[in-house]
Amino acid sequence: MKPQSSPPINRELHLRSKQIAERLSESVHILDHDPSMALYRLQEHANKMVPRLVMRRHQMGQQNGNIQGACFDLDNAIQTLDQMKRAQPTFERIQNALRNSVYFKQQIEHEMPRFFKKRGERA
Repeated sequence: MKPQSSPPINRELHLRSKQIAERLSESVHILDHDPSMALYRLQEHANKMVPRLVMRRHQMGQQNGNIQGACFDLDNAIQTLDQMKRAQPTFERIQNALRNSVYFKQQIEHEMPRFFKKRGERA
């Protein structure tokens, strides 16, 4: 008996089945190794980014300190201005008292020669 050759349909079916089996095997192999590859990529990313994040956190802390210092200075300046506004009436009273003092001194200097002339004395 002669070996029978398989019909072309069986050969094509066999080749397609073999290709599908190989692709399926390759897909399972990729899926099997994919989680470890993903974890490796995550570790690689973390090793690259953590130093930058630490540096950025340190910079943010410094900037936060600078901002808090500026806010403290600003609050002090606002309090000082409020106190100066409250002191304004006192300064106005002092200014009026000085103005009156200068006026009275000028009056006294103006009247002194006349006062001493009346008494017959020299100033």
